[in-house]
Amino acid sequence: MSNYKTVFFTLGVLQIILGISMLIPIIIQVIYNQLDSSFIGAGIITIIFGVLFFLSNLNHEKKLNLQQAFLLTSLSWISIAIFGSLPFIFSNLELSITDAIFESMSGITTTGSTIITNLNESPKAILFWRAILQWLGGIGIIVMAITLMPIMNVGGMQLFKISTSDKSEKILPKSKEISIRLILIYSGLTLLCAFFYKIFGMNFFDSLTHSMTTIATGGFSNYNESIGYFDSATIEITSIIFIILGSIPFIAYIKFLSGDKKIFISDSQIRSFIKIIIISILILFFYLLLQNKNFEEINLRAISFNVISILTGTGYVTKEFDNWGSFSLIFFLILMFIGGCAGSTTCGIKIFRVQILYLFLVNQLKKNYLP
Repeated sequence: MSNYKTVFFTLGVLQIILGISMLIPIIIQVIYNQLDSSFIGAGIITIIFGVLFFLSNLNHEKKLNLQQAFLLTSLSWISIAIFGSLPFIFSNLELSITDAIFESMSGITTTGSTIITNLNESPKAILFWRAILQWLGGIGIIVMAITLMPIMNVGGMQLFKISTSDKSEKILPKSKEISIRLILIYSGLTLLCAFFYKIFGMNFFDSLTHSMTTIATGGFSNYNESIGYFDSATIEITSIIFIILGSIPFIAYIKFLSGDKKIFISDSQIRSFIKIIIISILILFFYLLLQNKNFEEINLRAISFNVISILTGTGYVTKEFDNWGSFSLIFFLILMFIGGCAGSTTCGIKIFRVQILYLFLVNQLKKNYLP
């Protein structure tokens, strides 16, 4: 039973962090003169539940086996999504409980789908909370992928084990140190992205919220037109760069800072990711060139942005690509399934699984004609 206490103790810590995060949008409410009780009430409720979980499970063992690791992962996403929906429920958007939980789950899992029909007129604090959810979800996915999933042997993620000397079923000793480094790197990239968004034309609020959802490759925007609202080449290029930075394995950043200066070139997954981006852009470019027969009508900027946004599961849009033809839509659907690199904030089946599948098929073909 002590191991289950560890699960609920950790859940309590996560709830307290979530509750404290709910108090941050109150600053936005004060700045924009939109103060109400939605975030105060939601934050207090969440912190109370977190403290109860925390205090009732203080006497716990500081380790998890596989069973508890799976339970913790499942309960974490469910509980955070439920409590994260409270600000939506208490807001003046008049969302149903189902819609509020959907919006919260979409945010925390960095899915990016939304049920809010008029983002342009939505309260600033709600827009900021959506960005916080995606930002927390992004770092949560990374930490879980690099520290929890390898121990759980989930979907090949054991390839990302930091140490193979510890054969027990407890969380690796280095996990805490790695998690801290990941949070610092993730926060640094977010602030850097916000800085460039700001100098290229976004206001402070938009630059902060969009930087959080860009690094998280979640795609929540403050506007119905998404990034296309700004109609700025420099903003779109900035977005492309930081989406890519959020789409490569975050363990690569740690290796780089630890002295492996060639990791971004030598890592086969990163190389394959960049190759897929370049090849996909060229395929769509030449397809549209053949379809339109007019070089001036081909917008390479729009093609590049949408390919990267869809491949990584970010979901930002700048142009309506429905009129690009049925081939483009099918091609985008394939890219959506592929996703970005494992150990990043992206969705999809991940590049390294595609690599494994490719090698498996090549080996099977070789065995068939060279038995």
